[in-house]
Amino acid sequence: MANLDHTPVMDVTPWPAGQGFSGADDWWQYMLSQDEKHRLDHLMGLALINDDVGQRLLEDCDGSLLDAFELSEETRHRLRSIKASSLVELAQALVSGI
Repeated sequence: MANLDHTPVMDVTPWPAGQGFSGADDWWQYMLSQDEKHRLDHLMGLALINDDVGQRLLEDCDGSLLDAFELSEETRHRLRSIKASSLVELAQALVSGI
C-alpha cells in the first residue's frame, strides 16, 4: 500500500485570493499576532514566492494587500514613498530605513 503524505498545506495568499487550503486560518492568526516588523517580513517573504503579490506590492502598493497584513499608516506611507523597481531594491530600502 502506498504511503500518503498527510502534511497540512497552508495557503499564505491573502484572502479572498487564497486557494482555500486547510490551515490558512491558523497561519493568518499566527501572522497577525506578530509585531508589525514581523508582519512586514511575512509580506516581503510572500512577495518573493508569489509573483502576483510581488507585483501588487511593487507597482501599486495595493491597499487591500496592506490591509490583509494590518500595516500601520506610518508603514504604508513609508512603503509608498520608496521608489523601487524590484523586491531586492524595496527590501534594501526598508532595511536601510529610507
